[in-house]
Amino acid sequence: MSRVDSGYGRRSRRAVAEAPGQAYTDHDLEQDLVTEDEHPTDTGPAPRRRKGGSRRAKGGASRRRRGDSAQDKGTESPRGVERVSAFSASAIKKVSVLGDRPNQIVYTLAEQSKRKRGTAVLAAVSGAFAVALIALLGLLGYQLFNGAGTVAGGDDSIVAPPAGHSTLTPELYLSEPNRDDVFGPINERPEGLEPMTAETVFGSVEELELDGIRLQLQDSDVTDSCTSLVWGDELGQSLIDANCVNAATGIYSDPGQEYVAQVTLFDLANADGATEAEAALNPTDPDTGMGFLLAQTGDGIDGLQEGYSQANAQVMGHYLAVFWVARTDGTPPGDDADLATLSVAAMKASNYVYQEVVAAKEG
Repeated sequence: MSRVDSGYGRRSRRAVAEAPGQAYTDHDLEQDLVTEDEHPTDTGPAPRRRKGGSRRAKGGASRRRRGDSAQDKGTESPRGVERVSAFSASAIKKVSVLGDRPNQIVYTLAEQSKRKRGTAVLAAVSGAFAVALIALLGLLGYQLFNGAGTVAGGDDSIVAPPAGHSTLTPELYLSEPNRDDVFGPINERPEGLEPMTAETVFGSVEELELDGIRLQLQDSDVTDSCTSLVWGDELGQSLIDANCVNAATGIYSDPGQEYVAQVTLFDLANADGATEAEAALNPTDPDTGMGFLLAQTGDGIDGLQEGYSQANAQVMGHYLAVFWVARTDGTPPGDDADLATLSVAAMKASNYVYQEVVAAKEG
């Protein structure tokens, strides 16, 4: 154990300071920081520590060495000063020997503290990343099973048409692009929109009439497989790409069974998708592959499966409506305009879309 560690210097200094007649209370601490070179020579060996250390004797007086007459006379002992100075110089030397080690210790502790803080920050970041990853996986899973829109349904792949199906396309095809001034409020499929049903789409339009032609709803259906209503790979893929979630079909005929009309309404994600699907449907466009609607009239009616027919397609916001008409026997119209009137009458079956426009404006 060093002298500094044992406290020897402190005890020795106290013993000198507390001797009778000494006046160390006003002693300047700087006087203790005198190097050994400032004293001629050490007049004697440093006193050995006595048993019991430097505890004070009874009465508060410190133990005195024999022969210290100078202390009895109330004067300072040169040896006492030298011992204190020698101790102080020795202490300074020991500190000098340490050099920069105290600073190194401080830097080491600081570095350890930084590493601990860095570990804590890394743990927090890792935890946040894990939470974000779980949320992302949940979102991807939701989109995978529900598609990009808010309404569940639609095809993941094209449904093959039945074997031997008709590949009839209309002799006359007209199309009308989306009108933002009318259908702008429903250019995007609203969130939480209820799927179409046969009742909501055709319940209020079971009978249609225009210029003496009366049509009555014969059959209706709604499916969430849009591609099952068409033939042609490019057309089917366009419906999938446009996120078609369901489609409604209504079959009308007049009381005399002379005319037939098929009304089809596709529910797509937005007006852009509806526009692209209409382009793929257009049989007069040489840049698109062959494809059109499949007739839903059954085996008893030749119209829409063979012969002459006309069709009108209209983009109505996020809907694509197709009105396909013909004589039940598939014969051409001749000089009369009955099929033109029939087409306009069939367009009244799209009342469901206008109701959604009104609801969107009010909402």
